[in-house]
Amino acid sequence: MEKRRWFALVILGSICVTYYVENFLRTAASALTPVLIVELGINKGTMGLLISAYSLVYGLMQIPAGMLTDVLGPRKTILGFTALTVVGVFLFWLSYRLELLYVAQLMIGIGCSVFYINAVSIIGRWFPADRKATAIGILSASSGLGNFTSYMGFPLANTLFGGWRSLYFMVVVILVVNYVMNFFILKNSPSGNGITKKSSSKLFATFGEALRDRRLYPFIVGYVLLSFSWVFMTWMPQLLIETKGFTYIEAGVISSVGTIAGIPGCIAMGIISDRLRKRKLPIVLFSSLYVLLLITFLFAPGWVPVLVYATLSGAISFCMSLWVLFFSMVPEVLPVEKASIGLGLLNGIGTIGFSVITPIFGGLIDVTGSYFVSNMALIVIGVLMTTIFIFFTTETYGGLKKQS
Repeated sequence: MEKRRWFALVILGSICVTYYVENFLRTAASALTPVLIVELGINKGTMGLLISAYSLVYGLMQIPAGMLTDVLGPRKTILGFTALTVVGVFLFWLSYRLELLYVAQLMIGIGCSVFYINAVSIIGRWFPADRKATAIGILSASSGLGNFTSYMGFPLANTLFGGWRSLYFMVVVILVVNYVMNFFILKNSPSGNGITKKSSSKLFATFGEALRDRRLYPFIVGYVLLSFSWVFMTWMPQLLIETKGFTYIEAGVISSVGTIAGIPGCIAMGIISDRLRKRKLPIVLFSSLYVLLLITFLFAPGWVPVLVYATLSGAISFCMSLWVLFFSMVPEVLPVEKASIGLGLLNGIGTIGFSVITPIFGGLIDVTGSYFVSNMALIVIGVLMTTIFIFFTTETYGGLKKQS
């Protein structure tokens, strides 16, 4: 038992490195927005489409990602698609044309798309129920470090080295080394397999059952609404520069504090939930606090010190970390045969929502000439999201609602 616990931590460490790199890649285009708009000579709507090129295919791939867990097993799925990610990141690093950057973003989005669902599946097989949410929280926290490296690293690299590609290449090297680590370390389960292969007809039947399962709907709707907060974080550097008068470096500091706060946030959400033995209560509390902090951030004047904005950014990101609990709740509310596909639906629809909203947010700014309409939409959606969590989600801790 002690050997299994030790090896589970080794696996968790290795996949945390993968998720760190994937989230660096996810936010790279967003963090580079002020640079690429000038470098490529494009408007904000086009920049939003470049950002969304990653997230759109990422979202569309979530259903296949859940199915691949049952067909190939999480280990083979992660290794196979990470190889595609490596090709995509080298193309992004080498590209100087918008068309090639689009292709690279699409390749990276497909390559990264299967990782989180399959990593959560591995964690579920290696960690007991009383440590599962904490382990998922630690995995999710590594995303904050990747985002931090992107939002803070690119402004520094651009200032110190006269360009962003050196930082991008260094992270690509980390991904290649980590791929080798995963090849030797990852196992589907303590038994070495843990795969129950299903026929294609059975998979599609299970998909239909999951899609019709009303217990999943409040989580999907809530997760889609939560994706608006990610849109806000995506556009934060440009918003700070254009509406608050901050420099690229100052905007990078404020945004990166937000991303780094997601690290303790994700871990804390898992620990709080496991200790309270509740999932719904933390979601409602932190969602409500997020709305209040968002309003404060958006309406604070530009003369407010960087430290205050950075603190607000960090607090907002900490509250947004409530998303990690959804990945504990869905397997608790659905029967085991539907859980992987349910997670795929959740992550996929939420990510597609983000990919659609991001260019719309940028387009609204282009059309109206200000951020007012877009910002008000963020606030209204935040209130609606909290309302959904209060009245339509149920407590799921321990899988008490699993009966079909």
